[in-house]
Amino acid sequence: MKAMVSGLLLLLVASALAQPPSSYPPAHGEHSIFHDAQAPRPRTPPDTKAPPPQRLSRARVEQEIQKRIDNHPSMATANVNVRADDSSVVLSGTVDNDRQHDLALLIAHSWAGKREIVDQITKRT
Repeated sequence: MKAMVSGLLLLLVASALAQPPSSYPPAHGEHSIFHDAQAPRPRTPPDTKAPPPQRLSRARVEQEIQKRIDNHPSMATANVNVRADDSSVVLSGTVDNDRQHDLALLIAHSWAGKREIVDQITKRT
């Protein structure tokens, strides 16, 4: 009899521990990750002593765009050339489809900064 009561007690404790935690909201004064995540964060003033963002050089812009176009798997069959100056980025060459064309423009826009993108890419027929 003692063994049966001990077994039932052990089973009861094991099933209680296997239950998922309560989903009730925390009591007043308790903290929850959900409440903390929604709490407004204090705004920090802008750093007035920080240097202005650096404008990338013509050579760096040209190099970064060309590297990303050449190394992107979707652009393996494309032949796109990049030329940059202080005011524009010129894309020329050929692509197989609209997807490659759009991807080349997207890559160029992501590195051009305030430079104008000049699209001279043609699609193979």
